[in-house]
Amino acid sequence: MIAVIAAMDLEVTAITEIMDRVCKHTHSGIDFYEGSIYDKELLVMKSGVGKGNAAMATTILMENYPIDAVINIGTAGGLREEQDILDAVVSERVVQYDMDTSAVDGEEGIGLYFDANQELLKRCQQALEHLKVKAHCGLIASGDQFVARNDQLQMILTKFPQSVCAEMEAGAIAQVCTHYHKPFVVMRSLSDVAVKENSHMDFCEYAQKASERSAALCKELFR
Repeated sequence: MIAVIAAMDLEVTAITEIMDRVCKHTHSGIDFYEGSIYDKELLVMKSGVGKGNAAMATTILMENYPIDAVINIGTAGGLREEQDILDAVVSERVVQYDMDTSAVDGEEGIGLYFDANQELLKRCQQALEHLKVKAHCGLIASGDQFVARNDQLQMILTKFPQSVCAEMEAGAIAQVCTHYHKPFVVMRSLSDVAVKENSHMDFCEYAQKASERSAALCKELFR
């Protein structure tokens, strides 16, 4: 069974609304929605916002269900001038950009990296091509902060210049999946682009649309 993880209610609702035969279960306070898309079984859950919530929820998922792979969907903030709102981003790698033990470990202590599954990455790329959605594949920067200030943005771009987006859960989800030896991929839709003016206002306006776009991309994966 494939698990689909999203951080917020609106992201979860966007995917459960296009599922068939939805059945809700609760484990340790986390709601899980079993159902199908194109007669293929999947499980959808809300992780909550931030790496701590995401790590806890993903661990509960792994301890209660026979998961084959994980897809992390939802919204993200773009980091490149050439990006536009509602573009898609897909992980080749994920980095916890706020992990820093460089005081004792030197350069190797900056960032904690996890590699996405290449087969899932290819499936995401094929789905995006079929839907004619502009996609940006690369490094997902994950940390416990909503990037709205210039100093936050410049820190990420300076230390992790390959990053295609910033978000708040994928680093923890990737770490738990790696621990349990489960393949994962992150596929998000951009609700804002941090390098452009008033990006935090764009998030408030486009989060719903980006969630619906992300759900549509996920649906195409199950075709």
